Amino acid sequence: MDLRTLFIAQTCALIAIAAMLWIARAPDDRRNGLRTWTLAVSSQGIAYLLLANAGRLPVLLSALLGNAAGALSVALFYVAIRQFLGLRYRWPWLLAMVAAVTIAGGIAGSNYAGATIFNGFVYGAVQLLNGAALWRRPAAGLQRVQRLVALAYLAMGLVLPLRALAMLLQGSGLAYLDMPPDWQQPIYVFGFLFIIVTNLGFMQLCKMRAEAEVRLQAMTDGLTGLANRRALDEAMHRSLAGAQRDQQPFAVLMLDIDHFKAINDRFGHHQGDATLAAFAARLRAGLRAQDQCFRYGGEEFCVLLPQTGAADAALLAERLRAHLVLPASGEMPRLSASLGIAVWQAGDSADALFGRADRALYRAKTLGRDRVEIDQ
Repeated sequence: MDLRTLFIAQTCALIAIAAMLWIARAPDDRRNGLRTWTLAVSSQGIAYLLLANAGRLPVLLSALLGNAAGALSVALFYVAIRQFLGLRYRWPWLLAMVAAVTIAGGIAGSNYAGATIFNGFVYGAVQLLNGAALWRRPAAGLQRVQRLVALAYLAMGLVLPLRALAMLLQGSGLAYLDMPPDWQQPIYVFGFLFIIVTNLGFMQLCKMRAEAEVRLQAMTDGLTGLANRRALDEAMHRSLAGAQRDQQPFAVLMLDIDHFKAINDRFGHHQGDATLAAFAARLRAGLRAQDQCFRYGGEEFCVLLPQTGAADAALLAERLRAHLVLPASGEMPRLSASLGIAVWQAGDSADALFGRADRALYRAKTLGRDRVEIDQ
């Protein structure tokens, strides 16, 4: 297969990808970098279309505008990746790169090999930066795909300057698409694979992140920011399975804000919501790193204490109770919480544990509130 055919295949792939990205665009694409990526693919498709017709179109179009569009696409890909990773980027040096490539393309004119040599070193450096950024910052759950895309960029960052060096040493006056294909053909095949891997990879990264965000929202209580009842059910299932497997106890801690209804009745639900959010923040701050806290419902919360027996659970709960107390301030009354503890026993189900912890909590409230009770 000759180089022009391979180049046209790359061009068709880019145009098709750009068309699909534009059709499927969504408002969130601006936040994750996919909108910038779409612009980059579109610009690259235009550049390839112009450069594929080198010799058939006026030099102004195929050389000057073609190289300008290509450089712009490289800059936009760089920006899209930085946006996805949450990194800063600087437009001045990117625009300087675009200007330099455009000027080099204009000076080279019909000597397309000369422009390709210059671009190879410039683009290679940018691709290495892209690959390094993706490799160093693998997002949780995205590591395999992200590092595959990073490897593609790192490989291209080496291929481009090596090809430029080979063309420089060859010193041929032929247009680069008319050069002997023996060593260039594998490079163009790799270029085609690079287009597929990086585009599909970046789109997959955006999709996986969006799915993770949706799952996080589904597992998070909107008011307090704590994990919700659905997340608690899953965490309890994992805790029970781990306890059965390792025979390591864990404790369930149920908490209820004392006299919360009076706050709602006296100050309104807006103040009640603010109280719940502030209480959740103090609760989270008062726990160990390995502990998990959840909003169970209303003014009731639940904490899972992994690898914790009865004595340690009682000690932790008492410290937490003292940490949660807020003295009266202005019109706001003193705020406290009652706590009930249940410790896993062989054969316990989730309902049994929750039931025992709830009974202990009820006993704490019956005996005067602002206290800890444990169900043995």
